[in-house]
Amino acid sequence: MEKKILVIVSVLGGLVFGAFFTGLVFNISSEKMMLMEIKSPYEFDKTVEVISNRINNKDGWIVTNVVDQNKSVIDGGAAPIGKFKIIKYCSAEFSSDMLIDDSRKKIGVMMPKSFAVYEKSNGQVYISTANGGIMGKLFGSEASEILEKVSLDVEEIMSFVNLKFNTF
Repeated sequence: MEKKILVIVSVLGGLVFGAFFTGLVFNISSEKMMLMEIKSPYEFDKTVEVISNRINNKDGWIVTNVVDQNKSVIDGGAAPIGKFKIIKYCSAEFSSDMLIDDSRKKIGVMMPKSFAVYEKSNGQVYISTANGGIMGKLFGSEASEILEKVSLDVEEIMSFVNLKFNTF
């Protein structure tokens, strides 16, 4: 009887420990999995220009807006954040493919896609974006297939910094 209890306690303890450890690992790595940050080889304005040009030169893609986030923050009465621009971009074809189905319209909250370009206090310029490879896995089915195609185009656009989306 004692042996049976020991086995049950061990199994339950192992399950609890496994769930805790999995949650801890996911919590620690989730930011790195979902958001990507890449150091730019160029200064700030050149980085914004290169990304915008590469988007506009990729068939089917356009820059829809470039937001000067620092200006927006200052205009809102808050402390300056330094050089920080958000490049919003879109593909009409992929947008249509994604949003034509009512069950996927909610994904529109993440559209258009964007890159953040910013200069940190050390003077280095960085580019950040959401990891399209992981996003696709979260949605599954047809949305996943569309996001996989989008991710391949984005990797091509950003090949100058060797951007590669990682998945599980």
